Amino acid sequence: MKDRQHDEAMAQQFHADPAYAAELLIEVRRNGDLTELAILLRQMAKAFGQDEGWSLADTERKLSLT
Repeated sequence: MKDRQHDEAMAQQFHADPAYAAELLIEVRRNGDLTELAILLRQMAKAFGQDEGWSLADTERKLSLT
C-alpha cells in the first residue's frame, strides 16, 4: 500500500503547487515513459478532484488556469 500513501503525498504537493505539477507533467511527457505518465495522471486526478472521466487535456487546461 505504499503506492497509495505516495499518491496521497504527491496529490497534496500538486494541489499546493500547481506550477510544479505543470512542470512535472511537461517533463514526464517529454520523457515519453507511459507508465510514469499514467502514475502522474492518477496522482493529478486525485490532486485536482477528478476521479473518473478526466483526460490529459483537461488536466493541462486546469493547470494552466492556476
